[in-house]
Amino acid sequence: MGIVLRRADIVPLAEKQMIEERLSMYDDLMEKDPKMRRIRAESEARGEARGEVMGLRISILAIIESRFPALVGLAKQRVRALTKVDELTALLRQLLTVSDEEAARSLLTTLGI
Repeated sequence: MGIVLRRADIVPLAEKQMIEERLSMYDDLMEKDPKMRRIRAESEARGEARGEVMGLRISILAIIESRFPALVGLAKQRVRALTKVDELTALLRQLLTVSDEEAARSLLTTLGI
């Protein structure tokens, strides 16, 4: 309700403030509601997973840029298609141990995408 209220242009500011105060009484109820807690936990988990995927992608591209700069374009394309943490982690570990550019290229082109 607060979102709708804040966007309403026809409600005078004084009334908005009074209504906001009354609505804030329900904030604690919302915070303690099991369904709202579950929704928040799920949202946080999704955000953490997205952050982990992004961090792994950045790490992989940093390795490619420093060890095999000629493969940056290919790596960006292939890494963007990977969405699972375990896939990206496996690729990162493999890239840390490849011995040359050809092995890295082979690894990037044989990804299960």
